[in-house]
Amino acid sequence: MTDYTKRALELIAVASDGNTYRIQRRCQTLPGDEDGSHYYCCLPDGHQVAWLGDGAYQLPDGTVVKVVACALHK
Repeated sequence: MTDYTKRALELIAVASDGNTYRIQRRCQTLPGDEDGSHYYCCLPDGHQVAWLGDGAYQLPDGTVVKVVACALHK
């Protein structure tokens, strides 16, 4: 069974057109994993987001956004 108990990091990102997006960076721990955790990013609705590096992410529709703020998700 997957453990999703660790708190998510919530990122606020902005696209070049000025639209803002909330991205959650979550930790997933799988049983038997020797190295512990794997991180993945998604929108609040669960659609996965690709990390491009250097604070940039690509949304499912291809939009590239840059992170402008982050906080621990409650």
